[in-house]
Amino acid sequence: MMGFCVFNNVAVAASRALQMGVNRVMILDWDVHHGNGTQSCFEEDDRVLFVSIHRYDSGGFYPTGLAGGEKKTGFGKGAGFNVNIAWNEGGAGDAEYAAAFELVILPIAVEYAPELIIISSGFDSACGDPLGNCNLTPQGYAWLTHHLRRSASSSSIETTHHICYM
Repeated sequence: MMGFCVFNNVAVAASRALQMGVNRVMILDWDVHHGNGTQSCFEEDDRVLFVSIHRYDSGGFYPTGLAGGEKKTGFGKGAGFNVNIAWNEGGAGDAEYAAAFELVILPIAVEYAPELIIISSGFDSACGDPLGNCNLTPQGYAWLTHHLRRSASSSSIETTHHICYM
């Protein structure tokens, strides 16, 4: 398994929350690279909804391979609980991320009704990052966070929602 994390803090936090009785955890990974390690940890677990929005370039962007493709949706009990939104080129910015949120991520989040949301937030999708070559602005990150928080509190299930910034 290749990736940038020596210790996957997000996976550790989600696993600990499950041990402590949380029933539904949503992990949103919005940096420019696919969260392949996190996906691998939970792709068979329906208690964790993993969503990764990342640059993919048909499997050619690091981490290379097919794991970050839209057809990788989990398996076994976790089938359908893994969502990859894969950009096939650089340049995605506020408008593209907002569209992915409004059309895919937020409706899924509301239906899943997570008790805990963990954001795996690298900032290499930011405008000006030479490696990611995407164009998400600070205002775009704020918009994403605001709308994710709003979706968490609009759940029809009475739960306590927490957002952890990692």
